[in-house]
Amino acid sequence: MKKLLCFIFSFLLLFTLAGCSGEQASETDMTLDDIAAVIQNGQQELPELKQITSKDMDFTTWLSDYYLLEAEQVDGGVICYADGVEASEIAVLLMADEKDCKAAEEALNVYIQNRASVFEGYAPQQAAMVKSGIISVKGRYIALLICPEPKTAEETFLGCFGKGTEKGGNSAGNEDSKINDVENTATMSSSETEEAAESVGTGDSYNAEAVLQAYRSGDDSSLSEINRSILEAAKEVIESEINGDMTDYEKELAIHDFITGWSRFDFSVLGRSSAEGFTDGSDTPYGALIDRSAMCHGYSSTFQLFMDMLDIECITVYGIPGSNGVEHSWNMVKLDGEWYCVDCAWDDPIGASPCHTYFNVTSDYLRSGSIHRWDASSVPEACGTAYAYGKH
Repeated sequence: MKKLLCFIFSFLLLFTLAGCSGEQASETDMTLDDIAAVIQNGQQELPELKQITSKDMDFTTWLSDYYLLEAEQVDGGVICYADGVEASEIAVLLMADEKDCKAAEEALNVYIQNRASVFEGYAPQQAAMVKSGIISVKGRYIALLICPEPKTAEETFLGCFGKGTEKGGNSAGNEDSKINDVENTATMSSSETEEAAESVGTGDSYNAEAVLQAYRSGDDSSLSEINRSILEAAKEVIESEINGDMTDYEKELAIHDFITGWSRFDFSVLGRSSAEGFTDGSDTPYGALIDRSAMCHGYSSTFQLFMDMLDIECITVYGIPGSNGVEHSWNMVKLDGEWYCVDCAWDDPIGASPCHTYFNVTSDYLRSGSIHRWDASSVPEACGTAYAYGKH
């Protein structure tokens, strides 16, 4: 009720400012803060949003790194955004010149597509909300509206300029705005992934080759504390989940289901505040096995380690970076001479029973989505179907 009264009051304020003259120029007496607040008040299920304005240091970085806009093009703005797994975002910008709005609209359409790819797979409902986002333009004002009720948000935004205003916005699905798919990937075996591993917080890095050698030799005396803890955890999993009667496929499935059931996705990787960044170690098996929290590299490196320990041929594939600057990664396994794609991170059930949407699928299946992009010449083509989930 309190929120409803606030919303009604906001609209009364709008009409008072607009006057009774009908058509009004594409200007407003409201501040950017007021416009953003009115839009938020009109949403029924909007999560708590953080806010930055043109007075904040992060503002120009946000414009250039995320919205792909030059700071000189923008006279001011308010950006309200949710962090973590929530994708809601409401931004109101005042462009320096009305002619800059077209370019800004195109750039924001690209931003919407990039932002959707960050959530797709991890949080499909959030990805769908981003794709339904609206960009609305009125004079020098442009609004980015990613929220549960984007059409209501657009009506509220345009209402800030009085009755009779024209709609100047486009939905996110603008065919003229395309993402340039620059393909820049690498494949890594277990011995190479150690170079990509980050510190886990104690100055001690994950060393995949050292862990694997210690497992095969039975001598862990040269391992660091962190690598020893990874080895011990992995050995326990193998002892509890794997037996000698299993086929390679059954071993692979058991490891996939353990990883997706044991670990949870580290949604800090989706955050974009000044303190953004994934949790220490979540891009390695330490995060997946010890902390039980991992981002995509944590899932793929853990799966890679287990496959190497079980002598199942496997590689790790790194795709192009998403809009948050983090590249996605997944695995490929070879069974009976044929390759299959496996993405444990996208199969994470987040508390439900194991999901197998991306277990032993073809390369063509991955291409049908919006985030798995790679250099086809650098990796095998996964064409196998005999070991697709459900066939054994």
